[in-house]
Amino acid sequence: MHAGGMLVGRAAEIDRIARALDDARAGHGRLVVVAGPAGIGKSRLADAAVEAAREREMVVARGTAVDDPGAPPLWPWTGVLRDLPGAPGLALASADESDAARRFQVFASVEETLATQASASGLLVVLEDLHWADGPTLWLLRHVTASLPRHRIAVVATARDSGSTAFDEVVPHLVRGDAATVVQVPPLAPEAVRAWLTHRSDGIDPELATALHERTGGVPLLVRLVVEELALHPTDRSALDRLMVERPQLRRLVAARVAALPAAVREAVHAAAILGEHGDAERIARVLGRPVHETVDDLDAAVVAGVLGGGAGLGFAHALIRDAVVAGLSLADRDRLHRAAAETLEADGDLAVAGSIARHWQQVSGRDAAARCAAWAEIADDRARAGFAADDALGYAELALDRARVLGADDAEQARLLVRVAEAAYLAGRLDASLAACEEAADRAQAAARPDLQAAAALVVQGVSDPLAVGSVPRLCERALAALPVTEHATRARLIAQLAVGLAETEQGAPAAEVAAEALVEAERSGDDTAILEALAARHVAVSVPDSVTERLDLGRRAVALGADAQRPIAALWGHLWRADAAMQLGNLREYDHEVAAIAQIARTQRSVLAQWHLHRHRAVRAVHDGRFATARDETAAALALARRIGEPSMIGMAYAFDLQLAVVLDDPSVLAPDHLDVLAAAPPVPIIAVCIPLTLAVRGDLDAARRHLAGLRHIPSTQPYGTRWFGTVFQLGVAAVLAGDAALAGEVYDRCARFAHYSSGDGSGAVFTWGANARVVGLFAAAAGRTAEAERHLRDAVAMNDRVGARPFAALSRLALAELLTAGGSALPEAASLAADAAAEFRRLDMPVRLRRADDLARTVAAARRAASPLSDREREVADLVAQALSNREIAARLVLSERTVETHVRNILAKLGFSARAEIVAWALRDAAR
Repeated sequence: MHAGGMLVGRAAEIDRIARALDDARAGHGRLVVVAGPAGIGKSRLADAAVEAAREREMVVARGTAVDDPGAPPLWPWTGVLRDLPGAPGLALASADESDAARRFQVFASVEETLATQASASGLLVVLEDLHWADGPTLWLLRHVTASLPRHRIAVVATARDSGSTAFDEVVPHLVRGDAATVVQVPPLAPEAVRAWLTHRSDGIDPELATALHERTGGVPLLVRLVVEELALHPTDRSALDRLMVERPQLRRLVAARVAALPAAVREAVHAAAILGEHGDAERIARVLGRPVHETVDDLDAAVVAGVLGGGAGLGFAHALIRDAVVAGLSLADRDRLHRAAAETLEADGDLAVAGSIARHWQQVSGRDAAARCAAWAEIADDRARAGFAADDALGYAELALDRARVLGADDAEQARLLVRVAEAAYLAGRLDASLAACEEAADRAQAAARPDLQAAAALVVQGVSDPLAVGSVPRLCERALAALPVTEHATRARLIAQLAVGLAETEQGAPAAEVAAEALVEAERSGDDTAILEALAARHVAVSVPDSVTERLDLGRRAVALGADAQRPIAALWGHLWRADAAMQLGNLREYDHEVAAIAQIARTQRSVLAQWHLHRHRAVRAVHDGRFATARDETAAALALARRIGEPSMIGMAYAFDLQLAVVLDDPSVLAPDHLDVLAAAPPVPIIAVCIPLTLAVRGDLDAARRHLAGLRHIPSTQPYGTRWFGTVFQLGVAAVLAGDAALAGEVYDRCARFAHYSSGDGSGAVFTWGANARVVGLFAAAAGRTAEAERHLRDAVAMNDRVGARPFAALSRLALAELLTAGGSALPEAASLAADAAAEFRRLDMPVRLRRADDLARTVAAARRAASPLSDREREVADLVAQALSNREIAARLVLSERTVETHVRNILAKLGFSARAEIVAWALRDAAR
């Protein structure tokens, strides 16, 4: 509350805001969340923040969320950008990106704009009333908050305490770091009320402060309204008691204030309340059918009376006052004013307020109102989708359908609108609601003989890996195909491709491949680029198995060509990704690097967030291949940060999958995040996720728990259909079996994977990681199963394959595994010693300490085994090796710093122990031993 230019009772809060502004000016951005109940003075603190920022010569931009269900998505941020000179609007990103990626691109653009607009003295962004904010507004605030520490930007956000709004849910995410703080605004203290009364000039006795505080709870809005009522009776000491017989009700106070206004002024106030955010003098005049100059006079009178706050937009002194005005209107007045407001906004032709127009018509009776509501609701639905406000889009789609049903729409029209509801629900993550709408849409489309709408219903939910969709989407596709004319090649191709992806996602590889081939034939027959791309993608998913690598290379080539011809970057991106995976599988690193460079170009020239994320992943894979583990972890961290800011769970999960594989390679569980197992437990219960649980437990050393989990997965090698994710699932299961010491399971996996030993890792399902040559892992399966000969053959191949492609860590791991195998067999111990020494040297160069200790331990084991296998002492062995080098006794004595007589004694002992009679026999024995 202001007194003499000061904000009374808020010194501590103002100080915290001022410190945040100073930090921002110094280059360390801050977020201050100002929270408290309605009427507590949050907006006054926001005003104080603006004043303080301007004193510091900071740029100021302000936006406000409104209690208007028709407000466009990101409305507060639209206001912020309008306040910044030369700032671009909220331009949409490429439609080729996913919804999450497009949203991120827009958010990144806003962040860049704010950073650019922040002058040398900084920028203050004020976002008010965020308890009414839509989801995208809050997501963008999270995005901006994450970047604040590196910008000269301060953000002050105000919101009511409620515990049930979207803003309340996002606050914990906003205040995780040091850049954010919450200022909880308390009620005014009695002395603050007294100070305020003292500075007023309307004769209110400051001695009323204590009683006034008790009766209002120190809520500034209530204090002010009551005092303004008291000011009408400055000499009547009993007025306070009459007003406060009960705790004052705001609606009663506002009603009394509005009732005291002249009729024309009351009408202007009523129209302003109905129009809300969109109310200005010109529009209010049109709603009332009056001259603008008369309306301006009426509004000025309302400002003087303290009902309206004045300024741009003629907002109410407080949102609660507007609520009270609306609540006091009769039903007839509401109907009349909402109709006039809708017609006024319609006449302006601004599609950005389509949602408000639809909501106004929703409040109006009559068939014409229902029809106009439905039409504007569809426009608002489109606008909400474009603004990433999926929940709002769903609300408008449902409103359009509801109004159409009120009007008695036929089956075809209801089917069309149901498809819109299904699409919006799918975007909002409401799969159950989306599928229900799809089913009803298909039924009504069939009744109306509209196969095109049946097809549209079947194509809403992409993929059917979710159990909810498994029984629904394929049936919808088959029904649509049965009704669709055979000449509709493009639509039929898309439906068949949808079926193929569904089969692949539900682990039905062979049928999926056949159906995908049919989809591709239909798509090529249609010549439709969208159908062709979806068919190519379906075929690639369906043949994501190791032995389809040649076809996958060709599919990638076709997608790249389609992207160039049709100017569709997403097609080219898919193609390069498919070809990169195939090149890695073939060990063709030159081609792999070429494809990754193409992905980098798409990320750079198209500003594609998806391409950037894939680029980080592939750079991480390449770094692991070369043994640059720090770089690999940095790239994965960058990919994870990007995925989190995009908000896509599957992209986030890829980083966890990468870390698990890296932990296996390094034999280092510290690579895993503390919540790794929690993330796995929360992921969809599909086989490829299930096998990661025992693998994680085994890496962490909890072998008993790993074996318990493996017991429930033993069926996978014999029951998992050969198709998408088969290779990754079975391979990882085998690795878990090796680590857990499950010889039987390792043998089963070996039997199914040995035929892929000649490839490097990969099967087309996405390059999460690289294991180098498959031969190494296949050799480990064989060794664990006790198949020594097969294991040795594969491991020798692995050494050669990994050396050939420069996969340094995997070449060293192959040598170590081969050395362990030879040592366990007790044969070729000198070779085992050499292999262990070479592996140890590479592990030391690559900073793989756990693997290095294992190699050093093996070297010691080999040395001990060689000693145990020889009748000679260590010194005698040294002498025998030097005899084999054709050195004389005198030369050996000099080399070993012994007397020549001692050397002669050692030679006699060697001859005796080995049953030899001549030095030449010692030479031959030493050479044979070295070759073993």
